[in-house]
Amino acid sequence: MSEWHDELELALLLLEGARIDSDCMTFVISSVLNKYGIFHQCRLGYAEDLQSGTMTLPHCWIELEQGWFIDLALRRWLDDENDIPHGVFQPSKYPRVRYRGLPLQAPGLDEDELTSFTDGRYKEVRISHLLTHAAQY
Repeated sequence: MSEWHDELELALLLLEGARIDSDCMTFVISSVLNKYGIFHQCRLGYAEDLQSGTMTLPHCWIELEQGWFIDLALRRWLDDENDIPHGVFQPSKYPRVRYRGLPLQAPGLDEDELTSFTDGRYKEVRISHLLTHAAQY
């Protein structure tokens, strides 16, 4: 993982304690990324554990440039093991899981809604240092 992706993951992991479904988590993360001008695409579809055949449907996640994903909810539904992706990652590093989905337009949520969804964690996420590097990745 690049230093940029690693720092992005550390900033976003503040949100993982918010017990919200993948759609709300995706909308919250999308709002953070929009706030800091980081290009991304929300996705709606499913994630399948190819080992067990378990599928989480519907499931939402975020795709960044160069094939990187953000997903902070999948382990809650499939399995809390290291070979199930979590955080900021390249899906090719996790052959146990298959993602399939289409673009999703995130709703415009105000700061009060985002704060409420995340029990205040939204206001704690700071990635300003990354903003200066975002265009490089």
